[in-house]
Amino acid sequence: MKVLLFGRNPATVSRVTAALSAAGFAADGVASEEAALSRLGVVDALVLGAGVVGSLRERLVAAAVRHGVLWVQGPHILPERDAREYVRTEILPKLRPSRRARTS
Repeated sequence: MKVLLFGRNPATVSRVTAALSAAGFAADGVASEEAALSRLGVVDALVLGAGVVGSLRERLVAAAVRHGVLWVQGPHILPERDAREYVRTEILPKLRPSRRARTS
């Protein structure tokens, strides 16, 4: 599964993207809206960071839905939290293939 992570903090994006890759996903991470929107046509899932809110979140979710891309939003990750554990417990359960959109 090709996963795109979009978050507002580049350091967190890097850590979580590496953890997604370690979990077996073809993962890429971006920190700009333009970069995220340009990649939606070639990914299976979009993971939004906790800081992606408001109209930014609305635009990205609408674009993901238009492209038929599964989207999920992860909770906040503290800097000291292990990124692999975060992906395993917070993100992987949300990336079930049967879920095509998420409303929260």
